[in-house]
Amino acid sequence: MALAALVLPGAVGCSSGGYNPPNDGSVRDAGGKPKDAALGMDQGGMADLATQADMATQADMAMPADMATPLDLATPPDLATPPDMSSGPITGGPCASGSAGATAFRVGWSNSGGRATVNYEVHGLPDKSRYKVGVYGYTIPFTPQYVDPFLGPGGLGLDSSDFIDVELSTVGVSRITSATLSIFGRSFSTGSSGSFNWMTFTGAGATPTNSVSNVTPYRWYSGDATLDIAANDNRILLRVKAGPSSNSLVVNRLELCILGG
Repeated sequence: MALAALVLPGAVGCSSGGYNPPNDGSVRDAGGKPKDAALGMDQGGMADLATQADMATQADMAMPADMATPLDLATPPDLATPPDMSSGPITGGPCASGSAGATAFRVGWSNSGGRATVNYEVHGLPDKSRYKVGVYGYTIPFTPQYVDPFLGPGGLGLDSSDFIDVELSTVGVSRITSATLSIFGRSFSTGSSGSFNWMTFTGAGATPTNSVSNVTPYRWYSGDATLDIAANDNRILLRVKAGPSSNSLVVNRLELCILGG
């Protein structure tokens, strides 16, 4: 009976002609795999083991177009965060003055029997360890005066005899794009408008002369303090004073707005 040709996976030295020791031991055969020991088609991924067309994901099981997320559910552009609200770590919310950024701090003054008492309204800076607002005079004794309670809501009387000091820390704010200092009030003079100025350890600034009106109603008046408020500074001392022409103000509120991150 003739032996049928048989190729076994991994069998070395077997061929269709049977066992042949001289050829299997030759130098030529030792230099590489004999043909009958090479990876046959039946071990290299035969065609009958490939993914058949009937096992592939059928078109009728793919997600139909009508189940995809429709465009009308995407976030519309008008709900995106506007640039002036991108305030990073500052959490004080929108500024009452309408300035760019978020509220770093805002304080007001109330009437305590003629004495102006500070009210802490908002503190949005990440570092809360340094925050104090006080009114001080150049003479002692000194009492902050609450003025103008009839022509407007009234507020702190600020003139050439006194000043406001604000202690702050901007630690946690790595970048300041803009800083705006604002007061809500008016010039406390019947004959002239006024202004206000400020200084810190890193700079100083002022609003234009007569930029604060002496008529009611009270309004917000703002100045650009970007170069005077440093980022990541734990020892900011901000001093605010009344300026010309009147050198006298009614300050109902004081606010600092910062746009940064």
